Amino acid sequence: MTAPPARRTQEERTAETRGRLLDATIQSVLDVGYAATTTRRVTELAGVSQGAQTHHFPYRVDLVGAAIERLADQQIAEIAAHARELPTDPETRSGALLDLLWEHFSSPMFTIFVKLWIAAADDEDLHRRLLPVEKEMRRQVLAHAADIGGDLIAVPGWESRLNLVLTAMRGLALTEAFEPREQPPARSPWPAMRAELERMLRSAAP
Repeated sequence: MTAPPARRTQEERTAETRGRLLDATIQSVLDVGYAATTTRRVTELAGVSQGAQTHHFPYRVDLVGAAIERLADQQIAEIAAHARELPTDPETRSGALLDLLWEHFSSPMFTIFVKLWIAAADDEDLHRRLLPVEKEMRRQVLAHAADIGGDLIAVPGWESRLNLVLTAMRGLALTEAFEPREQPPARSPWPAMRAELERMLRSAAP
């Protein structure tokens, strides 16, 4: 005789509801931006009641802030996990590291962050809510620096070179995601930039 399924605890039901609301918020910001991400739209996407949303997140800015925290934590954990699998040889690792970072910059998370920061320029409450998320992301990146850089972190000038790499990649990602175009370019600019950035990183390798 098959045993009946175990009943979920209140904590499990709460976590599920919050998770559905946060995932729906992330999807909404990606699809229609911050201004159109209303609490009504989020509850419809999540399949939960307006009352449940208000209970967990009384204000829209709290809902969006919690959603971006969830997304940032997931992304940092994913980068750190993949970084531990990169080649240990500095020259080989540099190219693999660039691919890992570009995957982050070309991900939906980057698009969502850009949309929110643009909206935050004219929304003081949103700006205030995003600042601690940005600081925590920086702290997490520094905490995982050894995993991400490996032996490359011992190379003279590594930090300044990495900052240049991140700035260049951020600029290309913004262009690729938001530049108005009638049609996408026939060839992605990333391979050419990747080759230049890899030469820059490898020039400092022992």
